[in-house]
Amino acid sequence: MSVNSNSEEQLPSGREEAFVVFEKKARIDYVGWSRNDRDNNTDSNGQYLGSYDPERTYVTKMLAFLDEYDLENSIADISGLIDDDFIQKFSGFEQKMTYMATRFRLRKWRIDAGIVGTMIMIAPTYKSEIGKLLETIRKIVNQEVRDKNKKDKIFSKIASLQSEVDREQTTIDALFGRMIDLSKTVGECAENLEPLLEKMERVKKLLWDNSKKVEMLPKQERPKLITKADEEFDIDGDIPF
Repeated sequence: MSVNSNSEEQLPSGREEAFVVFEKKARIDYVGWSRNDRDNNTDSNGQYLGSYDPERTYVTKMLAFLDEYDLENSIADISGLIDDDFIQKFSGFEQKMTYMATRFRLRKWRIDAGIVGTMIMIAPTYKSEIGKLLETIRKIVNQEVRDKNKKDKIFSKIASLQSEVDREQTTIDALFGRMIDLSKTVGECAENLEPLLEKMERVKKLLWDNSKKVEMLPKQERPKLITKADEEFDIDGDIPF
């Protein structure tokens, strides 16, 4: 019996973050179900008699996610293979999902740390001006927004944006992602508050007009592994006689 962990519910809005959450839940489902499947479909000689339904369902779920989110289209659908062929291919499929989830987790950490993506920097003069505007926004919210929960949500987004502005260098994703989060939260929690919206537009313009791209060193290519066979058949090398 499958373990239902509601993998489709409450996914993050970003597709890479959503993949990480979805894959983890789908894996929990199949691992738990697989144990039960082996217990109920193995004979006295230890021979498995099932059809690898837990693994096939995991593959189907992950392919559905990849297709719906348009995330990766080069991974083959192995779910319809006969049992022996399927289970031989399954390990590679699972490792690919592990690789993708790990890459996306690392990427999110690096984005949050401001060390990946297109690097940008803001001149100190404009950092100061943006900081003053954010403090003014905070004061307006404190005076005009009565609901404490809404107020705290806005304050949290202001602090997140300020932390990116204060960095020596950040990324487009991190900086403007924080700006979008703040704008959205202000729109939801402080509707029709004209002075606040005017200050928000000023912050957006300052960020857009005064963020300078930082040139990065080119990424090095992964070295190619030379096998023994490659060395033996290297026509440019020495030919032993």
